[in-house]
Amino acid sequence: MTMLVTGATGTVGRHVVEELLEAGRQVRALTRNPAKATLPEGVEVVALAVKAGVRRATVLGGREDGALEQALAASDLEWTLLHPVEFMSNTLQWWAHSIRTEGVIKEPFGDRLSALVHERDIAAVAAKVLVEGGHGGKAYTLTGPEAITLKEKVAILGSAIGKDVAFVELTVDEARAKWAADGMGEQTIEFLIGALGNTPEVGYTVVPTVREVTGQEARGFAQWASENADAFRA
Repeated sequence: MTMLVTGATGTVGRHVVEELLEAGRQVRALTRNPAKATLPEGVEVVALAVKAGVRRATVLGGREDGALEQALAASDLEWTLLHPVEFMSNTLQWWAHSIRTEGVIKEPFGDRLSALVHERDIAAVAAKVLVEGGHGGKAYTLTGPEAITLKEKVAILGSAIGKDVAFVELTVDEARAKWAADGMGEQTIEFLIGALGNTPEVGYTVVPTVREVTGQEARGFAQWASENADAFRA
């Protein structure tokens, strides 16, 4: 059976390709090219997939009431939805530059908990679901092995890179001003204030899905920090 991986060079997709190759599967990788024609809408993609003989589909993220997800539910495909909580890899985008240049993180909600998940664990679950089957019609929440605060994340990163990283807790108004100065749009800022200030329970509740599906324990943030330490060093 040949596996098609879309977004194959992305944060998770590249690891899915690696996992499938290690499992001895034939893999076709699809990457986005803005110069080419756009893909059909989600519902049409599902119809075309069924017509082409696709039997199994795994979707990362999305909403169970979304158009794509509803089309999958109405199809004959063996579909599985994966709902990871906060990606550990987001730390690169949000914090790497500040730690390299200033040695400090300035954010609100320092005690906010998150059950961060390693991108390789997301990929491992996706590959396992595709390879072995038996997961049809299920939606899996994916988390890491622990819930940690922003302050704890900063301390773990500091330990990994071998230097003290300061944490300055901003008020909500200070965060708004900082993010606006960084070029962030008002809607994005308000979304972040709402999401970070009122993290839903699912975002910090640890679940054993990674171990149950893959047979391996989920990777912790300390491991991720060690693997990516060079990106945070000046």
